[in-house]
Amino acid sequence: MKALIWDLDGTLIHFKINFIKARRTAMEILKKNEIPKEELSIKKSILDNVKHAIKIFEENGLDPQKINEIVEEIDREVSNIEYDAALKASRIDGIERVLEFARDQKLEQAIYTYNTTKNAITSLKTVDLLEYFSVIAGRDSVENPKPHKDHLLYICNKLDVSPEQIIVIGDTYRDIEGALKLGAKSVAIKTKTSGFSNKEIFEQADVIIAQEAIPGELIVALNQLL
Repeated sequence: MKALIWDLDGTLIHFKINFIKARRTAMEILKKNEIPKEELSIKKSILDNVKHAIKIFEENGLDPQKINEIVEEIDREVSNIEYDAALKASRIDGIERVLEFARDQKLEQAIYTYNTTKNAITSLKTVDLLEYFSVIAGRDSVENPKPHKDHLLYICNKLDVSPEQIIVIGDTYRDIEGALKLGAKSVAIKTKTSGFSNKEIFEQADVIIAQEAIPGELIVALNQLL
């Protein structure tokens, strides 16, 4: 193994974003552009609502450029909400011990996040952990972000490692699904929200540990996978 590829929110940091505000903001923009209210749900992620809306736009023959403009408006407004949260980020207790362990093992480390790259960097600066990471890849780094395999492949190419040489660490099914698609090893960090969707994918990780078990059990798990 040559690299650890980390999710950010819920894995390395507590990210105090107002998820309801972000989702409502996205939904309001979609409704403004004639997506019926009943086609959207506050219980769904922004990504899922936007994907569904794009299908409706395409079925209705909306100009592709207009669709892109709507998606860009949502991304811009949500990014502003994320930026405010990035300024208030805090470390997961004990996480620096794991990062130091990886450094001692001569492992490269990278960030694999659905935040924008800029906001991820802001979060890492806020919690004083930026120095540990060679690559930071947000949703804006690739055309197809996680769980699509392109996101991890982009990071592997930047680090000059193969998927078989990485361990992916994350707290949602999207993190684990990305690893599964590439045949990479993975560690799932279980939080209060980890099982809300696609639990069956999340549980396919090579190792599952509770967030509260960081750093000790995470270091043990990584030692086993190395």
